[in-house]
Amino acid sequence: MSNFLLGRLGIGIGLFSISISSYAVLTCDDVKYDGNESYGDNMEILAKEARLPDNYFNRYHEDVVSNMCKGDEASIEWMIDTGYVRRSEVEGIREALGLDERTETGRSYEYSRNRFYWDMNLSSAFSSNVADYYVHKPESQCGQLAKQALEGNPRAIAELQKQPDYCTWNYED
Repeated sequence: MSNFLLGRLGIGIGLFSISISSYAVLTCDDVKYDGNESYGDNMEILAKEARLPDNYFNRYHEDVVSNMCKGDEASIEWMIDTGYVRRSEVEGIREALGLDERTETGRSYEYSRNRFYWDMNLSSAFSSNVADYYVHKPESQCGQLAKQALEGNPRAIAELQKQPDYCTWNYED
């Protein structure tokens, strides 16, 4: 198999696995302890999605999940104040459970911007420009190109890496 095909296969597999993990949102029902046979597996997924240290959850993280799903913010704040968990861990758990109250547009922007920056090696500023087009002007030339790149089209990715002028966001509009 040629290096070109191997490269395309690697990019495709990488983009596919990232897109799956980025949309694997768990719910409180998925991480409810009582009678849930998938509890342990779901908590392991949660630990990865929440970016907990070493992708590992402990009993305090379980308490945070339980309190968060019950709406007991006071207990969570107490756990943070006393040092049982870090605020960043709590926010990661909140995000992984889809309880972070961000809009779909905000989540889409963050996801796409990270993909453009980390996976496609675009500069930070240009990744932001392309994400703006993808989210706010999806029918534009740049928005369509961004969509194709996120779907794994190697030609679209190569075109974005050239930083075309039509993908420079006009912040004055």
